[in-house]
Amino acid sequence: MADPNAFDFLRVPSQILVALDNRPLHYALQPWHHLVRMAHILSMATFFGGIVLLDLRLLGLRPALPVRPMAEHVLPWLYATFAIAVGSGSLLFLYDPVHVGSHAYFTLKLILVAGGLINAGFFHGTAYVRALATESGMPLAARLAGATSLVLWTGVVVCASLNIEAAPKVLLR
Repeated sequence: MADPNAFDFLRVPSQILVALDNRPLHYALQPWHHLVRMAHILSMATFFGGIVLLDLRLLGLRPALPVRPMAEHVLPWLYATFAIAVGSGSLLFLYDPVHVGSHAYFTLKLILVAGGLINAGFFHGTAYVRALATESGMPLAARLAGATSLVLWTGVVVCASLNIEAAPKVLLR
């Protein structure tokens, strides 16, 4: 049984996790599990680093750096690393859905990822063109999108970190 916490209402029901358990996939992936985990961590770190760079620029850091060339250089890397993170994360989930899906912050992490994607889609549909064309000062919509993005993607990394291990049972002195 998982440790109780404030996010218990968000947990994926155990019956669904058990239904997703696929032992043949588990055994087939077992020799490669460490490589999939490394790919997930590295792609997630690279994606997060690119997001931070772009969002800090949207917030107004380094105003002399033109947004358009930066975005044209960073966005393809963001798309690639996000695709790798999603693919490797899906494999890690399907490797052991009962264990991974029962983590306290797993569902919250997925909600924050969805929020980050919605924020990015909304920004690209509304303020992206104006942000690329600006010479001085970012539009308010771009700054809000950058701040929201930083909060959401930082939340994803925090949730992933909190899922790694349970709370300590004994305090060491």
